[in-house]
Formats: sequence, structure tokens, C-alpha cells
Amino acid sequence: MHESRKTADAVVVGSGPGGATVARELARAGKAVVLLEKGRDHRLIGNHFSALRYADKSGLSFTEEGLNLVRAHITGGSTIVYCGSAASPPAWLRSKYGIDLDSYAARVAEELHVAPLPDEVLGEASLRMLHAANSLGHKFAKMPKFIDPSICKRRCGGTCMLGCPHGAKWSARAFIDDMKVAGGELVTRADVQHVMIEDGVAAGVSAITPQGMLEVRAPTVVISAGGLGTPCILQRSGLHEAGVGMFLDPLVFVTGVARGQGTALGPPMAIGTYELIDEGVLLSDLIDPWGMWLVMTAMSRPGRLFDWVRYRSQLGLMVKIGDDRCGHISMDGRVSKPLTTSDRQKLSRGASIARRILIEAGCDPRSIVVGPVRGAHPGATARIGEVVDQNLQTRIPGLYVSDASVLPEALDRPLVLTIISLARRLSDHLLGRTAN
Repeated sequence: MHESRKTADAVVVGSGPGGATVARELARAGKAVVLLEKGRDHRLIGNHFSALRYADKSGLSFTEEGLNLVRAHITGGSTIVYCGSAASPPAWLRSKYGIDLDSYAARVAEELHVAPLPDEVLGEASLRMLHAANSLGHKFAKMPKFIDPSICKRRCGGTCMLGCPHGAKWSARAFIDDMKVAGGELVTRADVQHVMIEDGVAAGVSAITPQGMLEVRAPTVVISAGGLGTPCILQRSGLHEAGVGMFLDPLVFVTGVARGQGTALGPPMAIGTYELIDEGVLLSDLIDPWGMWLVMTAMSRPGRLFDWVRYRSQLGLMVKIGDDRCGHISMDGRVSKPLTTSDRQKLSRGASIARRILIEAGCDPRSIVVGPVRGAHPGATARIGEVVDQNLQTRIPGLYVSDASVLPEALDRPLVLTIISLARRLSDHLLGRTAN
């Protein structure tokens, strides 16, 4: 088998929000950076057929307990398939773990123009549910978005989560482009196997590519392969404490049929409420893209497949919870993540509230369905205080982690702004700058 070797100041594994941010900041500071991505640099995105190419197992990946997990192998990682929602880092990161991200988050939000969407972009369904929820006494509001309203084509038909073909939704690809302009190198289809460790310190990584084995030698290694990928690489590198315990942010979709335009005809998660965040429950407007709606309905309630003809008239609310940390990820990527009694109680409570809101918004009570539980944001598999320190370094000098793996607890909210902020903080540490 052909073998090749590259050298750099830093090698970053994974091109999602964490990896792309670190790679960009280091390259802009004049460091030689190699960014490795397991997936391809697909440019045709935003429809069901293209998503089959970059979604892990075509979107049909499951835990051993049967929870569906959606994971993207593509440049930009999870930011291709997220809803473009932003939320400030939780206060407990500072109070419990000594990590203050407020200034970083504020700068990122300003740079990327994070803001709620105007009414004309929200769409009829979101506004209707916003008013219905608040008339029942719930504190719904517009959610801040990584979406440019001047570009957003809100009648995409629910495909925003498959990737935005119009460029309205920010993705980590923008940071990858900045990295390349600054002289950094992107290598796609590079499946990193392990971190090379010499004399007890990180010395680079070894990856499988279509051309053969690739070694990238660098004194700084940053693993940003996500909550599922990162612990596998760490375990194969001798850090067997990774992958023990995790959160998944389990969620269900509660949908019903009403008159008028449905949730699919507007940007996802445009409205929502954090009123129950202390209980670990988040509600927001969301419905599956039509292709995934068909698959999930066929698997969980095939008798309702006929409702697909009324898909564009369906209103949907997502109930997402901060789950108890448990389960594990094996070295070969198998995931076990049982739901606890507390997890199920949170989902039930959120679904009950969602049902009342949908009825108030005009849904026929007989049409309301609670979908199957699935996982949204895997994390806590390389936790701060256990697998990495406050500077995100493992017990192997020179080996760092920068993604949702390091979060010590379920975030109970959209992750991307927090992950970018953590990555900016790590970049300052690596460059010897004072955190700000």
C-alpha cells in the first residue's frame, strides 16, 4: 500500500465547527496547518438525494437501543445538517468548570451576524405557533439564527436541515475557506486511525485515504471528529477513558395537521422557548424533511403514512431534552445509550405541552402524533475534568480535543456557538494569547 507523509505545525482532525475554527485561527496566525476530513467536499447539498451521500449510513444509523443518530461525513461536518440556531454558552460552564466563554460568544455572534429572523422570513406557521404558545402562557420568542435573512428562501420545503444550497445558513465551510486562503491545507477522505505518540507526547496522526496510508507529523494534534468519532480515535490511541458516558440530547417531533401553511414552509427552529431549561427541556418549531418523515413514519407508525399528502399543512414542535449521562461508545464505533426514567419523563412533559400548543394553533387533535425518540447532539465523550483539562489537552502532551466531546454535561440548547467559542479559546491557548 502506498504511504505518504506530511509535516505541519498542527494537524486538526475533523472540519466541523470546532476543527474548522481552530484550523482557521492557527493558519491566520501563520502556522502550517493540515485539516483532515473523513468525508468528501460535496458541493451539491440541500436535497434528499445528495444527503444520502454524506449522511452516515444514509441517515439510518442507530444506537444499540434503537435511537436514530444523524451524522454528516462532509466538509463542514454538523454545520451542514444543523438548523442554524444559536444559543449562548450556559452559565454553569463558568461557575462549575471555570471556563468563561461570554466574550468569545459575543465576538462570534457579531462576526457571523447572529440574530432572530424577521417576520417575513419566519413564515405563517412559525408566527401562528408563536402566538398560540404565548396565549397559553408559555414564553416563546424568536430564536437567534446563523441565517442571512436576505438570502433565505423560506419555502425550501423542510430541506434546510439537509444543507442550505443558497448559502443563507452559515456553515464551517466559510472558516475552511479562510484557512485555505491563509495557507492551510485541507485533505478530504482521510479516515484517521490513531494519534502517533512518541516519548509520551503527540507526534501526529495516521490516516487511511483512497491513495493509501497518510502520516501527518505535527507537534500539536487537535481531534475534532465529533462526539461519536473523537472517542474512537482517542481509544485507539490509548486513552481508554474516552467514550465512557455520554449525552445525546434526545428529541421527539410532535406533529399535527392544520389549515394553511405548515412548518416545512419556513426556516427550522425559528421560534422556541427556554422557560423549561432548568428542567432540561427545550421546545422549538421543527418537522422532519419530507424524505425522513416518510422513513420515520414507515418505521414507527406505518398506519399514518397517508398523512404525507398533508405534509405541507403539518405543524411541528420539537421537544429536546438534556439527558442523563450514561452509555458508552466502543472503539469500533458502536453506541449504547439507554434512556433513563428521568429522560422519558422530560420527553413526556414536553410532548404534553407541545400537544396543547398545536391544538391552540389549529391542529385537529386526532391528527397529533408523537414521533420516535432519536438522538440529536452526541457529546461528553471526552469530558473536561476527566479526559481533557481546562485547556482541552488530554494527558498526552500536545494532544487536544475541540468539539462537543469535551462538554461535561448536556447543554440543553443548540451547540454550535458554544463549540466555536471553545475552539477560539483553545486557539488563543495554542498561540500563547491571553484568553479574552
